[in-house]
Amino acid sequence: MIFNSLAFLVFAAVVVPLFWALRSDRWRLPVLFAANFVFYGWWDWRFTGLLLAVVVLAWVWGIWISKVRDAGGNSRAVLLWGCGAQLAVLGYFKYANFFAENLRAALAAVGWEPGWTTLNILLPAGVSFYIFQAISYLASVHNGSVGVERSFLRMGVYLGFFPHLVAGPIIRAHLFLPQLRSERVFDAGLFWEGCRKFTIGFLYKAVFADNIAAAINPIWGSLGEKSGIEILGACVGFYGQIYFDFAGYSLMAIGAANWLGYTIPENFRFPYLATSMVDFWRRWHISLSSWLRDYLYIPLGGNRLGEGRRYVNLTLTMLLGGLWHGASWNFLIWGGLHGLALAVNHCWSGWRDRVGFAARSPEWVKWGGLAVSWVLVQMFVMLCWVPFRAESFADTMAVFGGLWSVLCGEGGLAKNFPWVLVLVPLAVDTFLLSQREGSREWVVRRPVLAAALLALAVLVGILFMRVELVPFLYFQF
Repeated sequence: MIFNSLAFLVFAAVVVPLFWALRSDRWRLPVLFAANFVFYGWWDWRFTGLLLAVVVLAWVWGIWISKVRDAGGNSRAVLLWGCGAQLAVLGYFKYANFFAENLRAALAAVGWEPGWTTLNILLPAGVSFYIFQAISYLASVHNGSVGVERSFLRMGVYLGFFPHLVAGPIIRAHLFLPQLRSERVFDAGLFWEGCRKFTIGFLYKAVFADNIAAAINPIWGSLGEKSGIEILGACVGFYGQIYFDFAGYSLMAIGAANWLGYTIPENFRFPYLATSMVDFWRRWHISLSSWLRDYLYIPLGGNRLGEGRRYVNLTLTMLLGGLWHGASWNFLIWGGLHGLALAVNHCWSGWRDRVGFAARSPEWVKWGGLAVSWVLVQMFVMLCWVPFRAESFADTMAVFGGLWSVLCGEGGLAKNFPWVLVLVPLAVDTFLLSQREGSREWVVRRPVLAAALLALAVLVGILFMRVELVPFLYFQF
C-alpha cells in the first residue's frame, strides 16, 4: 500500500478513528497489530507470513537471550545465533540469486558450466528495514539497553508498525517499545504536527519526486541516444528525485505515526546543506547511518585501534551499507566510494586540527572554505548517485562518458530539460526550509488557519501529482 494512494487514505480513515475510539491500549494494540498486516499484505498477502516469522523469531530469541543473560550464561552466543537466523532470512530473499549468478560466472570463467539455474525469488517490500530493526532489538536486549518484550502483541506492533514498515526509518527498540508499554492519550498538537509532516512529505513525493522522475527516466532508459547535457540533467534530476522521494516517505511515516500518538525519529536533516561527508551522513538516512555505526563500525573496532584501522573499518562499513541497498556491484561501488570519502574526510580533519589551520585563518578564508567544501561534497554525492541509479556498470560508464563530454565542451543541446522543476525545489528546501522549520505550537494556536493551509497544500499536490502511481524508490530495498 502506497501512502499517496486512495487505498491508503481509506485505510487511514478507518484505522485512525477506530484506534482512538477504543477506550484503552488493551484494545487498540490488537487493532493496530491487525492493521499492520493488512497494510503489508495489500501488495502481496503471501509476505505477511514472512513478517510474522520475523516477529516470532525476534520475540522468542529476545526472551531466550534474557533468560541466558540473567542466569549468567553466554548470551552473546545466543545473540549471534538469533542475528544469524534473521540475516539468513534476509540473505535468501535479497542475495541468493546475486551470489548464485556470480558463482556461476566465476565457474564458467574457468571452464566449468554448472547445471543449476537461479531461483525466481520475489523481494518482499521493506524486508531490509524490519530485519535490521529485529537485529537491533536483540542486541539491545543482550546489552541491557532495553527490557525484553514478553508480549507477542507489542513485538508484532513494534516490528510491523505500518508507517515505517516498508521504507523505514529504522526505529530502535529503546525509543519505541516504551511508547507501546504506556497508555496513549490523544494529543491534538501532535496530531496536527503529524498532518503537517504528512502533507509536506506528500508534496515532496507526489509533486517533486514523481514529476522529476517523469522527466529523467526516459534519459536513464536510453543513455546511448542522449546528449551530454541531457545526461547531466538526468544526474542532477536523480540527485533531487531520491531526496524528495525518500525524505518525503520519511516525513509521511513520521506524520502517520503522530496520528496514532507515537513519535519516531527524523530520518533526514537537510543533507544537501552538508559541507563534509561526515556531516552528510549525519543528515542523510540517519536511522541507517546510526545503525551502521553502532552495529558494524563500532564492533569492527571503530577508531579504537589506530587511524589506519579506522579507515579500513569505515570503508568496510560503507561497503556493507552499499550491499544492504541491493544485490548489485553498482551498490558496492556506491558504498565503497562513500567509505573512501569518509576516510579521506577524517584524515583531512585530523591534519587540519593538528596544524591549527582553522584557528589561524581569517574569517573570509573560513567562509570561502565552507563554500568550496559544500560544492565539492555535493558534486561528489551527485556523482556517487550515478552507480546507485544506473542499471549496470556499462550504464554507469556511459553516464560518466556523457558528463566528460560536457566538461570538454561537447555536451550538445539541453532539449528543453526542465531545470526549474529540479533546481527550484532543491534550493527552497536546502536554503529556506532549513532555516525556518514548522512549529507545532503555531499549529496548535491557529488550528483553523493550519487546517486551511494544509487543505490548500493537499489540493495543490493533487493538481500537480502524476496520474499513475509511482512506488517509493526505497520499497525495493
